[in-house]
Amino acid sequence: MLDLYPVHNFTVEQLEYEKNTRVLQPVWDWIKNGNEHILSSPLFPPFYALSIDYTWVAVFTFIDLFLYDVPFFKNAKIQKDRVVTWDLMKKSLKLQGWNQLLWIYPMALVQLIWVPDTELPILAPTVFEMVSQLAIFFLAFDFTYFWFHYFNHKIKWLYRWCHSVHHMYSSPFAASAQHLHPFELFFVATFITTVPWIFPTHCLTYWLWFFVAQSVSYEVHIGYDFPFALHRIFWFYSGAPAHDMHHLRPLTCFQPWFNYLDRLMGYHITYEDLKKMTEAKFKKFGLYSVEDEKGLIKIN
Repeated sequence: MLDLYPVHNFTVEQLEYEKNTRVLQPVWDWIKNGNEHILSSPLFPPFYALSIDYTWVAVFTFIDLFLYDVPFFKNAKIQKDRVVTWDLMKKSLKLQGWNQLLWIYPMALVQLIWVPDTELPILAPTVFEMVSQLAIFFLAFDFTYFWFHYFNHKIKWLYRWCHSVHHMYSSPFAASAQHLHPFELFFVATFITTVPWIFPTHCLTYWLWFFVAQSVSYEVHIGYDFPFALHRIFWFYSGAPAHDMHHLRPLTCFQPWFNYLDRLMGYHITYEDLKKMTEAKFKKFGLYSVEDEKGLIKIN
């Protein structure tokens, strides 16, 4: 960990002033209190990231399997004719299990062997530092992944070899968010992990970035359009409806989180737009040809 704040150069009075004027300092002190040996371990970041994954999957698996008929969830379901079953989930969870066993856990072991313990800073980041860096990380990932995603669809051999694995599901659900080819998992995980290296980043900001990036990635896959969803507040945020559309019509809505690039390039479309199309256009719009998808596995 870089020495973000050279407190060894501070006088006692300067250090106390900094601690007393940073809004996040009480939070940082509370998080560290008695947990330094856990938080400083090189195993903490990968297992913290996995805990976010498991939480999203567990919560929405319960909703999908046991609360589907509750009016609130039934009304919010985007593709109401597609029921999420345990058989559908098992296929996705099996692939995720193999990906974690063959890629995530071995990388965690490598970190344990080669990466030294993190030196936790005394001072918390400032609010401006944290918010500005998170915004830059968010924009950088969203922009970069758009192009990675776009070319994965436009280059046919790349789609068939790699990204078609994620598109085995035309109606996404939380457990399918990580239904990825190992190459795509490697790219996404590496970029999310390394984009904070743009700056000397406080570990609290780094951990919050993990939470934001993974949570937004799961939110767009849940298959529900809740009345409090962010896309209802911010027009430039895609949310679950746009990504649901992408799984249904894979040559539309490429941008993972925002939608300004899709709008600029003519790929942003809504379910209302589909309803206004002629029958001939509706049958083909945003879809691969039968020949392009010949031999690819489709689960739902």
